[in-house]
Amino acid sequence: MSDSNTPPDKPLHRLKTGAFSRRLELSKLGLRYGSRALRQNLWERISGDSDEALAKRRENIDFFVSELGRLKGSVVKIGQMMATYGDYMMPPEVAEALHNLEDNTPPMAWAIIEQALHKELGAEALSALDIDRQPLAAASLGQVHRARLRATGEQLCIKVQYPGVEETIDADFNAVLRLLKVSRLLSSTRNIDDWFGDIRLLLHKEVDYEQERRDLDFVGKSLAADERFVVPKSYPEFSTRRVLTMSYEAADSVNSTAVANLPQARRDRLGSAVLDVFLTELFTWRRMQTDPNFGNFRVRIDPIGNRDQLLLLDFGAMRMLPDEFANEFCAMMVAAYQRDSAVFLQKSISLGFMKAHFPQAVLDNFVDIGIDIAEPLRTPDEHVPAYAVNEHGQYHWRQSGLPKRIAKRAVAASISKYFALPPKDFLYVMRKLMGIYALISLFDAQFTADTALLKYLPAASPPPER
Repeated sequence: MSDSNTPPDKPLHRLKTGAFSRRLELSKLGLRYGSRALRQNLWERISGDSDEALAKRRENIDFFVSELGRLKGSVVKIGQMMATYGDYMMPPEVAEALHNLEDNTPPMAWAIIEQALHKELGAEALSALDIDRQPLAAASLGQVHRARLRATGEQLCIKVQYPGVEETIDADFNAVLRLLKVSRLLSSTRNIDDWFGDIRLLLHKEVDYEQERRDLDFVGKSLAADERFVVPKSYPEFSTRRVLTMSYEAADSVNSTAVANLPQARRDRLGSAVLDVFLTELFTWRRMQTDPNFGNFRVRIDPIGNRDQLLLLDFGAMRMLPDEFANEFCAMMVAAYQRDSAVFLQKSISLGFMKAHFPQAVLDNFVDIGIDIAEPLRTPDEHVPAYAVNEHGQYHWRQSGLPKRIAKRAVAASISKYFALPPKDFLYVMRKLMGIYALISLFDAQFTADTALLKYLPAASPPPER
């Protein structure tokens, strides 16, 4: 782990984790929102779809989300995960508002954290550690403290789960889902229940620190020979289901001025490393860290040369990709890279979010948009806008505006009218891919990744000329 912003003062002495108190707070929120929504409905009957009526609806949604955020604990995490993975199942304005949920829980008081550590690790193990009482970071499910191994001086990070959080997840999830439906912010269908059931399982996985440690160890071992990456080392003797201890790794935020001021070539290498680890997850490991948050990446700057390293953090959202899905999706991505429209459409239908009976214009639009997603992976040609290529003929990730262009074309083509609820794994992977594109753009990297996919192609050949 590495440094983060110091969390706010005034530590909490407990979270409201009792089932009754949580339900009561959520019920109160439902009543408060319900009265506002009733007034909004009356106003809409009078004024119709006026700008003022739409503004009031947005104001009510913002109120609902801000009140949801006050409950802290797993409620905030649930809202964030719904925002991340629920765009296809809720109105855009609701998803956008949920994206604004801030994971800025005040830290838990040291006395509570110390008690939790004693319960999980025992007095003997704790006596071997010198732990800083002031946390490095505090979030909705737990907080992180720096520590030192007394015997060797090794610098550590200890991630401690808040007492009682794991037990509230199911009750909180059911209450939030019910509240969204009652508030008519979310439609009620069998598919949606199935989808959010999967998000519930992912959240349970995030609070299983033993599984996170195994995933951390897997990634560390897999990338050990690649000097571009740093992965923290885990300490099993100081880890449990609710405590994860790992090496402290000094590095800079990807948003830092120091990273932004690196020479272009060094930022290009960082961007290339980000893309490579994503492709490795997808094509080789079939196991992916699905959280695209920038905070899961940091940069260790080389003070004397250009061997900067990418620090990878937080593997609580690691997800195994089923072979059947991964095979189809990888083939689909290769088809996009090779501009093979027929195979791309075939895989889209096979994966279930396009149907063969859809209008041909809809199918053609979908294929064109899908193939354009692979635009940065090909040598720039006449299909790539001139502003997306720099003076050296390299792809300019930030200037390309690719994610916005894709979204705009999808709306203009009315694909959403036909687009079926995609397989869950598809959405996880696409969210990660868009996050990777955004991170490369943050680095203002400028490189063409036309060789990145070559090692994964059966014939190891570049896309055909057109």
